[in-house]
Amino acid sequence: MTSFHNKAKMILLELLVVLSSLIIVFPLLMMIFGSLKTPMEAAQFNIKLPTEWKFDNYSFVFHAGGIMRAFYNSVIITSFATLATVVMSSAAAFVIARRNTRLTEMMYIFFLIGIIAPMQIVTTYALLKALGLMGSFLGVILVNAAINVPFSIFLYCGFIKSIPRDLDEAAAIDGCGSYRLFARIILPLLLPVVASNVIFLVLGIWNDIMLPLYFLSGTKWPLPLMVYKFFGQYFSNWNYVFADLIISAIPVVVLFLTAQKYIVSGVVAGAVKG
Repeated sequence: MTSFHNKAKMILLELLVVLSSLIIVFPLLMMIFGSLKTPMEAAQFNIKLPTEWKFDNYSFVFHAGGIMRAFYNSVIITSFATLATVVMSSAAAFVIARRNTRLTEMMYIFFLIGIIAPMQIVTTYALLKALGLMGSFLGVILVNAAINVPFSIFLYCGFIKSIPRDLDEAAAIDGCGSYRLFARIILPLLLPVVASNVIFLVLGIWNDIMLPLYFLSGTKWPLPLMVYKFFGQYFSNWNYVFADLIISAIPVVVLFLTAQKYIVSGVVAGAVKG
């Protein structure tokens, strides 16, 4: 009787998983098939196969949507913002976690406040304008880094505090200074958590539309904003809109599929260290 109940629960659970997956599969198929249809067929929003496969929709979107320029802009913003976040947050977390002083405790609390404190658009706009960074990639990169550094520090601090201090003492006996200790011992141990954090940073910064919308001009817009602009121009042609969405989603999907093992390893490493 117990095995029968367990089997029934498993079947019920599998049915729930299948039904839940339809929430994702149905709109995904609708978007894929719609990108290969005529405008009238795509506007019906169904998952029927196209009567005529319009592969030229993608070539039109690729040229009319400014995909390559927007992709280049997204790569610049995402790569440099992620690099700045990782470098600054890992170095700051090392100092905060290894020095038990009143100043480092206050700094840690200050960064924790930064996690929950919302960014103010008006004051940020005024600051970037005063620094001469308004409308530049550097301004958006620094703002993205400032937003993501607090949580990264919180994440790295918890990991570094679990690393035994005996490693620091052994390195000091061997004549290893603070910089070499961080670069050769602490940072390699941080790599699983850094890899997971980098993936989440890339996904978040790549898909962000708020900061580029406020602080960049149209020629420097990243890929998500170009999709927004393209939709405004071709909102009546859903076949083009679907094709544009698929093209813009490909880099993120490829990144997630190739790097998901690092997400799992980083989470497992953080759980074991904790």
